Amino acid sequence: MPQRIALIIPTLDQSGAEKQFTLLATHLSKADFSCRVLALTRGGPYEKILQEHDIEVRILNKRWKFDPSAYSRLRRELIEFDPDIVHTWLFAANAYGRLAARAVPRAKVVVSERCVDSWKAGWQTFLDRRLIARTDQLIGNSKSVVEFYRKLGIPESKLGCIPNGIELPVIEPVSLASKEAWRSEQGIPKESFVVGYVGRLAPQKAIQDLIWLLKP
Repeated sequence: MPQRIALIIPTLDQSGAEKQFTLLATHLSKADFSCRVLALTRGGPYEKILQEHDIEVRILNKRWKFDPSAYSRLRRELIEFDPDIVHTWLFAANAYGRLAARAVPRAKVVVSERCVDSWKAGWQTFLDRRLIARTDQLIGNSKSVVEFYRKLGIPESKLGCIPNGIELPVIEPVSLASKEAWRSEQGIPKESFVVGYVGRLAPQKAIQDLIWLLKP
């Protein structure tokens, strides 16, 4: 009998956490796990990928930060699905999911934190602390994330670290001529050392450190 997992996330937008969420959902063994995805606010590009893998997706249409009707819909979904595991991702889903999971007390609750969330306001960190009792495991994707939540008061026994997963792409060889043509198109001198960055321009990404490191 497959274990039932309710995967909860705010949106299915094209972003880093949503990508990791989708990689996890689509790579779980169907013989061992049955997944239902619950997106609090809206779907997005990853909704189609999940559906192509025959994963049920429910959109709850949350409209405000504090939306009692969305909370009620989430609670009803959990009661109906009766999951063995409730796995929540990002602050809104971590908050709504842990509160709603009280309706299925036998379910284990796993919380996924993806950043050093120094942006959180006082009420948000207060809520995180209050919901420790409803958390069986908090997983960070780096040691710094785990350390942040350790300092917030999460017990060591509930902390774990699992780095982001990747799909290895098929990379076609690039000829030297192609590289030189690209440099010429971009106006980059042939002898320059080129570094690429793909990600959010957020303080915790420490882009300023990268620029400082490479500054002549």
